Amino acid sequence: MFRTLRDIIRDNWEWRGQTWRLAMTELRKEVRGTVLGWVWLLLTPAIYLAVFWFALAIGLRNRSPVDGVPFIVWLAAGIVPWFFMSRMLGGGSDVYHRYSYLVNKLRFPISVISSFFALAKFIVFLMSMLLVFALMVGFRIPLTIYALQLPVVAIVMYLFWTLWSMATSPLSALSRDFHNLVKALSTPLFWVSGIIFRVDNIEIEWVQRLYRVNPITFFATSMRASLCEHFWMWDRPDLLWPFVAVFFVMLVAAVLIQTRLRTEIADVL
Repeated sequence: MFRTLRDIIRDNWEWRGQTWRLAMTELRKEVRGTVLGWVWLLLTPAIYLAVFWFALAIGLRNRSPVDGVPFIVWLAAGIVPWFFMSRMLGGGSDVYHRYSYLVNKLRFPISVISSFFALAKFIVFLMSMLLVFALMVGFRIPLTIYALQLPVVAIVMYLFWTLWSMATSPLSALSRDFHNLVKALSTPLFWVSGIIFRVDNIEIEWVQRLYRVNPITFFATSMRASLCEHFWMWDRPDLLWPFVAVFFVMLVAAVLIQTRLRTEIADVL
């Protein structure tokens, strides 16, 4: 197990230049053949944000500020990281089928495939955060000292979902049923993970316990803590320590699955 972890870290460090180039290639694929080009990377989340805001604030009349922050800003702080996480839930769990030509290359480390795919989606996430900052400027909401934890949250989010990809992609390579299950759960996870509502408002104790081990809830809450709700994540040990446990479990799962299955993936594909 520790040998596999060492190999994964070494491969990602030695191939860091190639990881960046492949990530940029992945981004260019998304905008290839379009007139607006890179603008689509910002336009798509902006359209989704506008639709959700209209449905919730206008259609359902949920216009009340959250902790003094306009609802659309609060919504954007949670929904923008969701776009990254949803891409990793679906696409990140099936990168070996997507890049089967790299899997079959004898010298290419397959753990790097998850890394550059996650990096490409992470760059889009960073660009999309400009929408959140633009809304904050528009509503004259200043950044506070709590925003200092934002880079840490973003990096941990990238690492966690990269590990998710490393853990689940071998399973999807062995069975398409697993990937189909993840895709089927993606939409329900959006509605139940606190992206569009405050999980603290739910008073059912066993539901609260489920939220504490939901990484999607953790990252949405962390982004809002940094920009809107203004608290340090370590001041909420009921959220922080369950996530630390989940992160450790994901790390162990990724390493164990890579140890047992990475030599078999090329034959399966």
